[in-house]
Amino acid sequence: MKYQSLAVIFIIIMLPISMVLTSYVQNQVKTLELQISYDTKLTNATYDALKAFQLNAFNSSTSDIANSKLRDIEASVNTFFNSMASNFNMARI
Repeated sequence: MKYQSLAVIFIIIMLPISMVLTSYVQNQVKTLELQISYDTKLTNATYDALKAFQLNAFNSSTSDIANSKLRDIEASVNTFFNSMASNFNMARI
């Protein structure tokens, strides 16, 4: 067999394999980028909620009352959901 025939056979075998592997790697990269984006948005929303809870608890003059603590927690939960909604460009009604 001539070298040109071997080269053509090699290209016929390797070209589809390389195309499939390229597609697979691109999908993996896109998946990781999306995962990192979601993780960052979730971390930022959690940070915002914790910061809101700290501010509300620090500024609360009635920190011993259970209703005050419950109100602070509800405010931080609302802050979390509002932050998530704004991170994902969704309007929260």
